[in-house]
Amino acid sequence: MLIDKLKFLQGYVKIKLSGYAPERFLNLCSNHNILIWNLEYEEDNYVFCISVRGLKRLKPILRKTRTKFVILERVGLPFLMSRYRKRKLFFAGIFLCCGLLYTMSLFIWKIEIHGNLHETDSNIIKFLEKNQVYHGRLKSKIDCEKIEEELRAGYGDIIWASAKLEGTMLIIDIQENLAANQQASKQAEEDTGPSDLIADKDAVIYSILTRQGTPYVEKGSEVHPGDLLVEGKNPVLNDSGEVASYQYCVSDADILGITQYMYEDQFSMGYEDKVFTGEESAAYGMRLWNLQMKLPHFFRKFSDYDVITNEYPVKIGETFYLPLLFTKETCKEYKTEKKRYSKQEAEQAARAKLEEFCAELTQKGVQIIENNVMIVTDGKNCTASGTIKVIEPIGTRKDTTITEIPQEGQIEDESDGNRD
Repeated sequence: MLIDKLKFLQGYVKIKLSGYAPERFLNLCSNHNILIWNLEYEEDNYVFCISVRGLKRLKPILRKTRTKFVILERVGLPFLMSRYRKRKLFFAGIFLCCGLLYTMSLFIWKIEIHGNLHETDSNIIKFLEKNQVYHGRLKSKIDCEKIEEELRAGYGDIIWASAKLEGTMLIIDIQENLAANQQASKQAEEDTGPSDLIADKDAVIYSILTRQGTPYVEKGSEVHPGDLLVEGKNPVLNDSGEVASYQYCVSDADILGITQYMYEDQFSMGYEDKVFTGEESAAYGMRLWNLQMKLPHFFRKFSDYDVITNEYPVKIGETFYLPLLFTKETCKEYKTEKKRYSKQEAEQAARAKLEEFCAELTQKGVQIIENNVMIVTDGKNCTASGTIKVIEPIGTRKDTTITEIPQEGQIEDESDGNRD
């Protein structure tokens, strides 16, 4: 591919050779290091390609071999420039376009973010803008390592980040920590004083794994809000088996409890549905940098419609984006019709909402073990109600109460005072 481009820049011709000794002509070209390629034999003649420089060296060889040639085709930049030598504005436009493309390649025109689930693209882009990373920023002023550090420092749930430049794109890959006990672990790391873990809801302990502190519950224990789960102090016993002092710590444990969620949802059997008529109206526009231009809808006469906007960015290849995009805004007319759910349709809709609610619980690290939701329909409404039994992390943090252990001398003084 590179050799073909060099041949085009230097220019070459395709010629047809005829005469007394064409084979000797070819041998002499080889001896004089004159390159020929795409050699073909056609009707007692040889057809091949040769560079412009090589063509100028053929005169003595042609005379010696009593051969002649006819130029069939001229290819390359020298011939192209010669053909359009009087069209100066055309070439000026080409050079100006090349200059603009080179200038555009020095900036960032698109930011792509991959791997984010909790944080939206718009929030991350706003965060980057506050840290001087935005569309239209010079690539030479983009520090990828600094961006990675800022993302990890700015978002507690981002545990890994990678930033790289490709063409005019800044590609950011992140990984979020989706562990259910992330917030508790982070709070435990930040706490400097001793703390307990207490129950934050009614539950039955499913499992407990204590790393620091003294556990007060075990598997199967029933707890209520405010009950002590793990205390942030460990007793130190003396030789007599009595508590001599306490070692305080930040309690740390993985506690899973069996809890219940109340679920209730009700909707009417009658509803309004959108029925699209097939009538549409389109308007086109473009955006250059932050300048937005859009044509109006000349033929739109709809009262009720949905708007769909499509954007078509201008790019060269896969990664060379330009600060220009075209837009198409389509308005689709619809009419509102009153309809009623059948019993089967209503139950299916209620079941879909219940599955969506359960999916949200699962995303939070909750394990559903029992679903006791009943769906009932009457002539007017469809009602889904009941409980969902789950296994989930429980426990919230509370400061540990400091307990003073009286010394032996203090005990004797208090006893003498009591006798007096």
